[in-house]
Amino acid sequence: MSEERTTKPVHVRDVPEEVVAVLQARANAHGMSLTAYLRNMFVEAANKPSMAEWIESATDRDWGVDREVLDQAFREAREEADAR
Repeated sequence: MSEERTTKPVHVRDVPEEVVAVLQARANAHGMSLTAYLRNMFVEAANKPSMAEWIESATDRDWGVDREVLDQAFREAREEADAR
């Protein structure tokens, strides 16, 4: 059973000709239309978290290490390095 998706048209204006030529060549190399190639790029970009989203998820995660233990280890390492 195929999954039905709704789509919306997206119009991108003012793309330099040389950029379109490169993207068209890449699409051709993959045996795809420019529209299909760009759609895949959009889907891939949307499925990948932004740096801000990634940082937020990483800071919200329980890494199993107490923050105070890490802070103490860093302080000790700095003190040891400064003593040299």
